[in-house]
Amino acid sequence: MHIPFKPVLAAAAIAQAFPAFAADPAPQSTQTLNEITVTGTRKTQKLGEEKIRRKTLDKLLVNDEHDLVRYDPGISVVEGGRAGSNGFTIRGVDKDRVAINVDGLAQAESRSSEAFQELFGAYGNFNANRNTSEPENFSEVTITKGADSLKSGSGALGGAVNYQTKSASDYVSEDKPYHLGIKGGSVGKNSQKFSSITAAGRLFGLDALLVYTRRFGKETKNRSTEGNVEIKNKGYVYDPNKPFNPRLGPSSYVATGVARSQPDPQEWVNKSTLFKLGYNFNDRNRIGWIFEDSRTDRFTNELSNLWTSLTGDITGDYRHRQDVSYRRRTGVEYKNELEHGPWDSLKLRYDKQRIDMNTWTWDIPKDYDTNGINGQVYHSFRHIRQNTAQWTADFEKQLDFSKAVWAAQYGLGGGKGDNANSDYSYFAKLYDPKILTTNQGKITMLIENRSKYKFAYWNNAFHLGGNDRFRLNAGIRYDKNSSSAKDNPKYTTAIRGQIPHLGSERAHAGFSYGTGFDWRFTKHLHLLAKYSTGFRAPTSDETWLLFPHPDFYLKANPNLKAEKAKNWELGLAGSGKAGNFKLSGFKTKYRDFIELTYMGVSSDDPKKPTYAPISDGKDTALVSSPVWQNQNRSAAWVKGIEFNGTWNLDSIGLPKGLHTGLNVSYIKGKATQNNGKETPINALSPWTAVYSLGYDAPSKRWGINAYATRTAAKKPSDTVHSNDDLNNPWPYAKHSKAYTLFDLSAYLNIGKQVTLRAAAYNITNKQYYTWESLRSIREFGTVNRVDNKTHAGIQRFTSPGRSYNFTIEAKF
Repeated sequence: MHIPFKPVLAAAAIAQAFPAFAADPAPQSTQTLNEITVTGTRKTQKLGEEKIRRKTLDKLLVNDEHDLVRYDPGISVVEGGRAGSNGFTIRGVDKDRVAINVDGLAQAESRSSEAFQELFGAYGNFNANRNTSEPENFSEVTITKGADSLKSGSGALGGAVNYQTKSASDYVSEDKPYHLGIKGGSVGKNSQKFSSITAAGRLFGLDALLVYTRRFGKETKNRSTEGNVEIKNKGYVYDPNKPFNPRLGPSSYVATGVARSQPDPQEWVNKSTLFKLGYNFNDRNRIGWIFEDSRTDRFTNELSNLWTSLTGDITGDYRHRQDVSYRRRTGVEYKNELEHGPWDSLKLRYDKQRIDMNTWTWDIPKDYDTNGINGQVYHSFRHIRQNTAQWTADFEKQLDFSKAVWAAQYGLGGGKGDNANSDYSYFAKLYDPKILTTNQGKITMLIENRSKYKFAYWNNAFHLGGNDRFRLNAGIRYDKNSSSAKDNPKYTTAIRGQIPHLGSERAHAGFSYGTGFDWRFTKHLHLLAKYSTGFRAPTSDETWLLFPHPDFYLKANPNLKAEKAKNWELGLAGSGKAGNFKLSGFKTKYRDFIELTYMGVSSDDPKKPTYAPISDGKDTALVSSPVWQNQNRSAAWVKGIEFNGTWNLDSIGLPKGLHTGLNVSYIKGKATQNNGKETPINALSPWTAVYSLGYDAPSKRWGINAYATRTAAKKPSDTVHSNDDLNNPWPYAKHSKAYTLFDLSAYLNIGKQVTLRAAAYNITNKQYYTWESLRSIREFGTVNRVDNKTHAGIQRFTSPGRSYNFTIEAKF
């Protein structure tokens, strides 16, 4: 327990240097307090919140979610296998427990409930990750750590990631009527090339913005030191009792794809378009329209599939996949400002969003070379669609008194959603896929549902005392979320017969609260406090997914309760010419976690919880089958400490422009089971510290930054095997080791128009595993596997070695 606190001690030591501030920060014309714009004279400090603006996104060469949080130890990216990332991890929770919003519009559910993964995800049959967003579209990203349903609604249990898209006003004004930006570059870790154009213009009262980005690349490289295993036994068929053994001689090597040490070959392409058009009737009235479109295609040769050979003779089918993620959004907004009235500013907005996630799988048989033109290929297509329509009305009002300012933000909104899916499979000729040799078996495997929601909120910020010494904010929000299962003639008979028994609409309603305090007790120091709550309504999978099968009987549970969280935080912050820092401690309590629960052996007694009916035209039920159901089971607590500071070293006589920084996060916690027993939480990341040293020339022409990231090992004793095996550790945790990474980045401005940026990551070419990667490995199914006994193939999950990024940007 001593080692993890070393970075914290260093943080405290640096904090002692900051009282040497020489002057107050420069006056600020406006600043944001819980998204409320308030006229003031000092910068607002916030606990658990960081804003990353466009300039910083460019400086950090952000090309995906991993780049976005690379140097923030309090947040990590959930690995999602071949189709990319699956949301974020913040304060011990992940995936759908961390909200992701674009311009206030919630993004797709991950479809990653435990039941879904048991039935479908473990076999790679669905592309069910949370959709990613194009970094070039954003002007700002706000990361909130800790419960945050006051601003983000359902899903912000552990925090939220809120993206704000670019606007024409970011680039053009009366003095500059047009803007053209051209950007291109390469990303070494996945052989990516990209190009992007940002164009904006203004004419009379009309303005427009266009951002078009295209990316293409290959699989993300790893740092494996092992070669792929050759299959020497020509007639070998996979036998789980004879796993790969690296101690045997080459002539004895037998293995399936799980022992592959290299990533599966992959090619992908992404195209993204953002278009905004607006018209200003006058200085106080504006109407705008938005169109956003993004599509990613990934083609994967799944050599690591359980039934696929590595090299040499074919011992199983070759499996290929194409994953498609598509997002389309249209919206309209109206803005109004009043000099006197019930609001200073009003924004009305309506958005429609469609998200499609498809997987097309085709298997080339091992005997294709002997069947010639008669060879057949098995094709499978699975599709998930999520539609959302949302309207919001947001108001802001500020009242000025002699020694106080009261700024209020209030509003309401609502929306509806629709969740659909389809599944079909068939055989076709190998050399002419248009010729089908079987019928298409079209079915709907997942329960479809409709949902609707509404909310209202009132948020307040009070500035009190002379010189704005005290700031108090308090807010309340009401949400009501409801959903109902839909009938569909394409359901299987066993599923469709149970829909009437699931009941009508299910609703979850409640209040969220937030309050904060900022006391500037000296010229440069602030005492900060925060309390907030969060909730997450059950997802469609958790509520309605059912699978009436003798080998795995999954019961739907429309009676689930919403998960809830309470967050407390206390901090000390300072700022001045010497730099700035923020030191905080936090504690969050979670309850009513939804988990997949084994209920026991099925019964044909309708009065028992394990009643397992089968709708086959008769009133029959299964007996002696394992029954599972999503249930509210455990609670949890997490607590930790975070430090983030920057020190301008010219304050101690070193060259102007030289600066250093430290960002540290340490967190621990336990889950509390229904019997009162406390167990580890797998989603907690090991402590991490990021040290930086940089120089920005006073001329602003060039700069260079060096980073050192130290991450501790995840101890097996801090993990559990599963929710139903709490006494044993996660078997792959033993591969987690402490590691230190060194990165270097630089930029050069050529005139006023052109900027070159370059970065080298993992300079020492360190081989390491991230905890997120290790906990993504599956013990069952056919994908994301290694050999369960020997862990052969584990090096496929190593992170990239040394890599280089480069961008060139021109602005006119």
